[in-house]
Amino acid sequence: MANELNFAAIRRTFWFKIIIAFVVLVLLVILMDKVVMPAYVRLGHESELPDVVELTVDEAVKTLEQKGFDVILADSAYDAHYPTGVVIEQMPYAYSTVKKGRNVYLTVSIGQKPIIMPNLFSKSPREAELLLSAHGLELGKKYYEYSDIGMEGAVINQSFPQGQKIKKGRAVDITISLGPMPERKVFPSLVNESLDVAKKKLQILGVRNIKIEYVDRENILPETVIAQSVDPGQPISADMQVVLKVSKIEVVEEEN
Repeated sequence: MANELNFAAIRRTFWFKIIIAFVVLVLLVILMDKVVMPAYVRLGHESELPDVVELTVDEAVKTLEQKGFDVILADSAYDAHYPTGVVIEQMPYAYSTVKKGRNVYLTVSIGQKPIIMPNLFSKSPREAELLLSAHGLELGKKYYEYSDIGMEGAVINQSFPQGQKIKKGRAVDITISLGPMPERKVFPSLVNESLDVAKKKLQILGVRNIKIEYVDRENILPETVIAQSVDPGQPISADMQVVLKVSKIEVVEEEN
């Protein structure tokens, strides 16, 4: 009889421990679910991340901080589509649901990537124009001067030095050599020169009274000098007048 009572007491103690353990386990699960995990993930403190791309840095930071987020300026990048100081990327992405207090990483534009100015020295004007175009630049004004440093017709100066950073689309002026300055001011040979070059040569020599007569020539490049009224080698005087005959292409009017 005593043995049976002892066995029953042991059974009651065993099941009591099981029940206690189960209750403790349930309480732990409830505690983790309702207290610990919410505190860890800050459940109930999530918010939709606003879109700050295309805003300035100041505007983006103000918008995010007002929503309870921390801002980190993580990177900068060249971008031709956005001016300097504008946000071009954010991480996490806009409209993501994230915890308040989360770090938001921004990438900011530093504007269009500058172009490195090429070297135009000793190039012909046409070569210079093609080289500039290949770099996203344009040929600006052309100046002419007599020079001993470059052969006639070659570029001897450029308005932006080689290696300088320059914005895409900028116009670059060039100076073209007319060759060495004549020892005496005598009238030069201008036949086969372009009208532009011929006029520059005469102006530098002090000839201001220049008359242009256009002549139809289909087989000669337009704006080319084909004759001059003053012979080469004639001394230049202050009141000298010259007539230049210049080629043009005949324009044929269509009959109605």
